[in-house]
Amino acid sequence: MRDMTENFVLTRMEHDIESLLAALEITNNSIHLQQNRMPLVYQKPYSGHYFMIIVQGHKTIYSRSLWDQSLTLETINTGDTKVQLTEGPNHQELLQINAAFNKKGMDLNIVLAEDLTLINQSKQEFITYFLILSFMGLVLLLFIQGLIIRLSFRRLEIICSDIQHLEDGEIVKLPEDVPSEILPLVHEVNHLLLLLEKRLERSRNALGNLSHALKSPLNLLYQYISIEPLEIIDTQATSNVNAKVQLQLERINQLIDRELKRARLAGRGGSSQRFEPARELPDLVQVIQQMHTQRKLQINLILDEQLTPFGDREDMLELIGNLLDNAGKWAKTTINITMTMKEGNRVELSIEDDGAGIKAEQLHSLAHRGVRLDESVEGHGLGLAIVYDIVKLYSASIQLECSSALGGLRVIVCFGGTNKI
Repeated sequence: MRDMTENFVLTRMEHDIESLLAALEITNNSIHLQQNRMPLVYQKPYSGHYFMIIVQGHKTIYSRSLWDQSLTLETINTGDTKVQLTEGPNHQELLQINAAFNKKGMDLNIVLAEDLTLINQSKQEFITYFLILSFMGLVLLLFIQGLIIRLSFRRLEIICSDIQHLEDGEIVKLPEDVPSEILPLVHEVNHLLLLLEKRLERSRNALGNLSHALKSPLNLLYQYISIEPLEIIDTQATSNVNAKVQLQLERINQLIDRELKRARLAGRGGSSQRFEPARELPDLVQVIQQMHTQRKLQINLILDEQLTPFGDREDMLELIGNLLDNAGKWAKTTINITMTMKEGNRVELSIEDDGAGIKAEQLHSLAHRGVRLDESVEGHGLGLAIVYDIVKLYSASIQLECSSALGGLRVIVCFGGTNKI
């Protein structure tokens, strides 16, 4: 602002210098200034507009507004101009311009000055008003911003209420009638709720299966123990009871051992972590080999380098672990596990063994089994109910066929790119 006002004043002063130079008459070594060609402001004492004309070797002409005062004079070369701030009459703050000319062979200096007091006062008033208005504008903007934020977060209060209803069991998922900015978050929360619901359902089914499977041998044990040791029970009968008790105990031990295997297959890790094949599968393969350490199984793991984390860690470990454990029970020496990335962001998992295999008609019936009690039977039915649940959850596809490479069973699970994985 200071540069702008000073430049504006200097432009007008330069025009006045040109007028002074034109009004200065030099004839026969006589110097005369035509006063009638000058603005009246230079005639009024201490008007704030002043000039001095210094003719070298002759005289100095003062404006009447100086009223016997003088301006600061510095010697400069002809054709040069110097601008400076000086103090004038009555302690006025002057913007002064000093210009050197040569007119009709005479060197002369014209010093022109203008009082900036009123301009500086106006400028200061403007700055004061500007600061006040800026502060008021800032306060207004903060108020509007706070109002907008409060109105925006008021819509989130509905989500907080929905979460409370979800906690109370009144709803099973969050409504999706929410602001578009947080709609992706609601989608992810609902997807997580679905995963947790399916996982809880599988856990309940597994506990129900285990309880049902344990109930029969425990009832038999109770009956065997309840038989009174009368004389009619001879040594042979006692031996038969002991054999039956031993059989039921082995069955209970197998059921418990199977559940412990499932826990080992899940491994450690937080809930709802993404499944990273390159990091998780080598450890899972090692666990399977430890489960069948006496048979010294060779498990070949082939992973595509383009694989990225997908699905839920616990779901994938349970699915692949059940399939590997099933293959380990029937394989002779070798198991191949391959995971590749196909077109359309599809992930294909293939597990095959060199076991005896099963017939085509048996494959068809095995693929359609949904009875969870199959989990209590050793063989290809072990864990398939859980596998089909996980496949259904991820809208994936599963295929059972005979392995052309190893001769045993081959299971192919494909997770589609358009599905939520």
